[in-house]
Amino acid sequence: MEVLNLEKQKDQRAKQIKKLQKNLSSIRKIAGWTAATLGEKIGVTKQTISNLENQKTPMNFTQYIAIRAVLDAEVENNKDNTVLPKVIAILLDSNDELDDDTYEEVQKSVEQVAASAVGGVSGAALVSVFAALVPLAGTILGAMSALNWKKLLK
Repeated sequence: MEVLNLEKQKDQRAKQIKKLQKNLSSIRKIAGWTAATLGEKIGVTKQTISNLENQKTPMNFTQYIAIRAVLDAEVENNKDNTVLPKVIAILLDSNDELDDDTYEEVQKSVEQVAASAVGGVSGAALVSVFAALVPLAGTILGAMSALNWKKLLK
């Protein structure tokens, strides 16, 4: 039984790491960071962030923990960016609440939101873009069970 739980936990970690790596570019842009800025925050180079975002190298668990920690700090310290915590909740913390098609649809919309953020859209305007492109965000967030990513540290 314990071996089964350990395997389940490893599988959950792998899924979470994959989700973060797949969405890292969009999340980073919505946070308002360049690849160099994120790299500085977690102690790696801009090239490492680029390689992660482009799937050239797999994200390891240590990188996952570091990135999630700086994202948590950003959410906590930058209350003006109300889109970032919503995006993190939907793309990273939704366990299996979203079917694959819905997840992909939301993911594409978030990429458009990220492009708007890079284009200089911020604050209330970015919230409007997010609301327009991800109309089911409220429904998704309301239906989600809260996953505390820190549970993966066990």
